[in-house]
Amino acid sequence: MTSNQRLLGSAENVFMQTSQQSKGDVRFGHVLHLQGPYISLELLSTAVKHLQHRHPVLRSRLQLNPAKANRFLLEEDQTLELTIREIARNRADHMNFWLQEWRNREKETTPIGQGLAQFWLLQVF
Repeated sequence: MTSNQRLLGSAENVFMQTSQQSKGDVRFGHVLHLQGPYISLELLSTAVKHLQHRHPVLRSRLQLNPAKANRFLLEEDQTLELTIREIARNRADHMNFWLQEWRNREKETTPIGQGLAQFWLLQVF
């Protein structure tokens, strides 16, 4: 194990195993409603990079632990770019749109080798 890797604890491993086996059943999302001007993908990307700079987990990839079967580790990677999905929507459906999007995507498992977080930018165009 290298200095940029951290083994997950027993509870974290159970959480990740359950998520992988159950197609993302233990995933969660948080919605932040903002009112105001259009937020560009570039501005959100810059803000996410600042968050990643401050929080090591946000700049870490999920990896399988080669030393132990069915165990995971986080590998810090300064070059990791978290996924930001820009999704167009209608103004009239703002109360329910994210719920439908979540239903469509919540069963996706966390891919091994990728970051643990993902951002969705739901914009009215």
